[in-house]
Parts: sequence; C-alpha cells; structure tokens
Amino acid sequence: SINNKGHNANIALSPDGQTLFIYVNTYEDPGSILVSHLTGEDWSVPEHIKGVINRPYWEGSASLSSDGKTLYFSSERPGGIGGKDLYRATKLEDGTWGKLEILGTTINTVEDEDGPFIHPDGVILHYSSKGHNSMGGYDIFRSDYLDKEWTQPFNLGYPVNTTDDDIYYVVSADGRNGYFSSGRPGGYGDQDLYVVDPGLIGGFNLNLAMIKG
Repeated sequence: SINNKGHNANIALSPDGQTLFIYVNTYEDPGSILVSHLTGEDWSVPEHIKGVINRPYWEGSASLSSDGKTLYFSSERPGGIGGKDLYRATKLEDGTWGKLEILGTTINTVEDEDGPFIHPDGVILHYSSKGHNSMGGYDIFRSDYLDKEWTQPFNLGYPVNTTDDDIYYVVSADGRNGYFSSGRPGGYGDQDLYVVDPGLIGGFNLNLAMIKG
C-alpha cells in the first residue's frame, strides 16, 4: 500500500509509531511529503500532507517533534534564502499543517540545507548544510533553540564531517549515539551508514521521561 513506481523513502516516524512520513518522487511530482497511518498491522495508502507544506516544488526530509505538533522539513519553494531551505509548520486543531515559518538566516544560507532532525527534547536541532563553514559538500551542524531564537550553528567537525557529503544525522533520545550517512572513502559503496559516540557533540543536559500506556 505504501510503495509505487516512483522513488519512495521513509523520512520520519511519529513517537508513538503510528504515523509514517514518506518522501515520494514521480514524473509528475518533483518531490512531496506524504503520510501513512498504521491501523492494526496495516499501513494506509499514503496521502499528501494537508496544509501549507507541499507545493509544486521539491519538499524532502522531515523531522517530527516529540509532541507531534511541529514538523521540520526541507524545501526548494520560492521565497527562501537559497537552494534548499529549512522550514517548520505547526499542526492545527483540524489536523492540517499551518503557520509556516522559515528558520531564518541563522540556520539557512544561500547554499543547500537538508536533513533536519529535532531531538526529542525540542531544543537541539541537527541538520546538514553546504554553507556556513562546511568542510566540503554537506556537513552536519547543530543549533539549539533557546529563548525563542536559534543559536549560531557549529560544525560537528572531524571525524563526523569530511570533505564528502555527511547528512541525515539522527541522535538517540539519551544522546549517546548519533547515526548518519556519509560518502567518505573506506566505506562499502557510495553513501554508507555510520554511528558515533557520543551523539550529542558540544555538551548537553537532557531531562527526558517516556510514559507508555
């Protein structure tokens, strides 16, 4: 029910595991974010996200906040700062996505930004950029949302970043491990998956609890 003849990729999963965000690319669609819901053991046929997110331009990587109310994503829509930019949208009471907000020039550059990941604490944002002080291609950066502003992003540095593309950085809830894709030499092919310990580079003070029931 999920796959079609185009390019399909899973890009985000809700914290309760019931909602899957999917990237779809076809001849008619340059790239959109769709959503599928788990009912019992079956996933529903994906539908375009309702609201302001999808436009007739490329929309790709996404990350959902732990409360399920904010979706961070990358887009090539007009009106941005340059190339691919990072945005966030808020889930409204009717279930649609609105209140679109570009993350601004602290995060975005005239180059491409992609692969956002908002940590479950709702503060720490990792993403990849070809701008800022990139070592080459995409580098992974971190910025924290403090006092309603994003801190100046810092490059995670070597050995996480290389002169090749390093992207799609995801951090475990406890901050212990970071997982990412890299095109560096010495792998098994083009882009390979790597893990780094600790995952939260640059210090952190996490206070998280998960309630299941």
